[in-house]
Amino acid sequence: MKAQLNLLITVVAVLLVTNIKAQQTAPMNLSLKQAQEYALANNANMKNAKLDIEIAKKKIWETKAMGLPQVSAKGSYQHIFKVPVLSFPSTAISNERGQTTFSASPIGAAGDSVYLNMAAGAPIELGVKDNATLEFNVSQLIFSGEYIVGLQATKVFFQISQNSLQQNTEDMKETVANSYYMIMVVEKNKEILEQSYGNLAKTLMDMKEMNKQGFIEDTDVDQIELTLHVLENGIKTLENQVTAAYDLLKFQIGLPFETELKLTEELDNVISESDLATIISKKFQVENNISYKMMENQEEVGILNLKRQKSAYLPSLAAFYMHTEKAQQADFDFTMKDIAGLSLQVPIFSSGMRNVMVKQRVMELDKIRNSKAYVAQGLELDFINSRNTLTSAYDKYLNEKRNIELTERIYNKTLIKYKEGVSSSMEVTTAQNQYLTAQTNYFTALYSLVSSKNKLEKLLNIQD
Repeated sequence: MKAQLNLLITVVAVLLVTNIKAQQTAPMNLSLKQAQEYALANNANMKNAKLDIEIAKKKIWETKAMGLPQVSAKGSYQHIFKVPVLSFPSTAISNERGQTTFSASPIGAAGDSVYLNMAAGAPIELGVKDNATLEFNVSQLIFSGEYIVGLQATKVFFQISQNSLQQNTEDMKETVANSYYMIMVVEKNKEILEQSYGNLAKTLMDMKEMNKQGFIEDTDVDQIELTLHVLENGIKTLENQVTAAYDLLKFQIGLPFETELKLTEELDNVISESDLATIISKKFQVENNISYKMMENQEEVGILNLKRQKSAYLPSLAAFYMHTEKAQQADFDFTMKDIAGLSLQVPIFSSGMRNVMVKQRVMELDKIRNSKAYVAQGLELDFINSRNTLTSAYDKYLNEKRNIELTERIYNKTLIKYKEGVSSSMEVTTAQNQYLTAQTNYFTALYSLVSSKNKLEKLLNIQD
């Protein structure tokens, strides 16, 4: 029974380990949208941008709290090695019987009925040897122009954080999309090269047989074998490019390098699913562009800086209350337990410093507005160029697509002619190189097309 139990435990453990390993080695399937969403959730820059939003929220409350009641307490302990003393002179008074008496001098303001009940000339201690003091302070800002401007600035600061997050989001989506498409293009190119390699390898075997029978020369076989080696080197190069492209995408989306990744999109659907004509025909609205929104934030900051500088001309008013408690009270102590009051600060004269600082803020605001207009014009130019680039890229893509079909037909016909003894091996090699060059140009044009589309969509702020 015990042996059967041990066997059952062993089987269960093996199944669990096998299941865990299977889960760890299972590839992660990602569409383009899933890859972008994964990057937005796991990329380090995106995490920091989201933390900036939370920091901005805390900053708003920090600024608000400056205008709310402030309460503080302070405790202290002191030891006086030698307590100072004070002696008061006595006053001699003769009564009706001729006897002399002594009366201590009064202490306090006029009209007070406070007398020291002690012997004439007795010393008075002005403190206590050991004492503890507790101070309780309450303050409240009543009016401050700088504080009011600070509250307005927190809202702008929050908007800047939000726009920064949006900008990072758009940049991340574009970057991931370009890397995603790059992998698809390189993999497709590698796939076609492998097919060409297989076809050429079969042709080489046939030519070797023909060479053995004396139908073709050794040079013809060597020429085809040389082309086959070139294809083999090209495939190895593309394999390295695919690995590097996958690692780049994993880095961008925040995925561990050891994780196996599989893309689920089809390259043939990239262009057919995108309505390029609609994208090209869209009207550019600069106010929707995130770069322009960031410039608007800078302008708002400049306006607030000007307001803050002008607020230096205004007075500030605050109220306060302080309560003090001592563990031991000295006989002679002027400390007041409760104090309340107002504090008013009025700027009067600064030798023109405030005036020139206001003028500086005005000029800084003018600079920001000039930059804002420059950015708007630059974005308009960028849109025009991007739209023209996309149009040209689409035309080039169509031409290269036709070229690859033509070169493939030429290569196949040349190969047939060569087997029939009509064409030479050099012609086969030339047709093969033309076909490979057309493939390279086609995939280059395809990647240029999708990257141009991504850039234009980003400028137009087209959301998925």
